[in-house]
Amino acid sequence: MPILAPMISSLHTLARWGLEARNWPLVAALVSLALLAGAFASEYIWGYLPCPMCITQRWAHAAIAGGGIAVFLALRLAPLPALSTTLGVGVVGVLSGVSLWHAGHHVLVEYQILDLPPSCAGAAPAGGISLEQMEQLLGSARIIPLCNEISWSFLGISMAGWNALVSAGLLAVSAYILLTRLTQPQGSQP
Repeated sequence: MPILAPMISSLHTLARWGLEARNWPLVAALVSLALLAGAFASEYIWGYLPCPMCITQRWAHAAIAGGGIAVFLALRLAPLPALSTTLGVGVVGVLSGVSLWHAGHHVLVEYQILDLPPSCAGAAPAGGISLEQMEQLLGSARIIPLCNEISWSFLGISMAGWNALVSAGLLAVSAYILLTRLTQPQGSQP
């Protein structure tokens, strides 16, 4: 037990640092970058190709990462008023909400509650294709999964489902920090 005390203390200090409004954008950016790393690893290492809705979710996390890093650096490098910190956390919250919307929509498509969007339907070209063209396409094709097919899951939750949960967590923490800042007296905000 004596070994655990310093570890728990360090984790508590790290969590407190991460929940500070000035630091939260960086934490959210790092979480999104970790999700992007996992998405690219699942594609390029383990061979799970992304569907069009998966690509949209990647862009949402790229926006959180880019926005979070930009807000963090702006808050550290420029003499900005306290309201800027609140707005920066708000930006991360909005981007997390967009990510949650995309991931949640994908989950609803996976469970066939919503129909496939046109980008996932795989429609044939308007003029049709010849047999030779089809053979060429099939010979060089990478089979992109349909958006309603779950290619991988952990604990019964798909990649889109995990993305939705993490995005919901980012949104919830952003909302918590915003509510905390908005209910504090003006003089007590860092």
